[in-house]
Amino acid sequence: MGNLNKWFLISLLFLTVNISAQKTADDFYNSGTARGLKEEYLSAVADFSEALALQPDFEDARYNRGICYIKMKRYKEAVADFNIILKKLPESARTLNQRGLAKHLLGDYTGALTDFNDAIALNPKDVTAYGNRGQNHYLMNNYAEAIADYDAAIAMESSNGKYHFKRGVILYLSGNREAGCIDLQKSGELGHLEAFDILKFYCR
Repeated sequence: MGNLNKWFLISLLFLTVNISAQKTADDFYNSGTARGLKEEYLSAVADFSEALALQPDFEDARYNRGICYIKMKRYKEAVADFNIILKKLPESARTLNQRGLAKHLLGDYTGALTDFNDAIALNPKDVTAYGNRGQNHYLMNNYAEAIADYDAAIAMESSNGKYHFKRGVILYLSGNREAGCIDLQKSGELGHLEAFDILKFYCR
């Protein structure tokens, strides 16, 4: 009887340890998020996939996995993840913006523009959506619309040299050289040092 009790306790202890060692969907999500922040995107995708295997409706895990796919240039997989989210949450502005970005990077500028328009209509204060749409307009040769988007982005985030840089380039290309050079100078002063290289050649 003594040996039986001993083995029962050992088995119970092993079972308790084994249960406590099992990871939850939240555990995988937190691990994936930490790895994503370290730019360990492949490992992050693996963690988010584990989280989704345990909890298929874990929207934040799917969204973050989509972001990682974009970082890894796996744009079609990113679009697929964002499509799933939007079937359930069609008014998710952040998801529309990211799907638009993935479509943009795939060269689907028309589809991307639709997503950016919808994202901005739902959340007019999302500066990244204006920046993304501005770049999309630029590649569609819609210079006036691109400039308007960067105007909006700069109004919300005036210290971001990237937006001054992009607006400056478009202004210059559209024939407004003086305004373009002013933007490029401002961009460089804000830390976007690439602007100074362009200034040397085009804004003497």
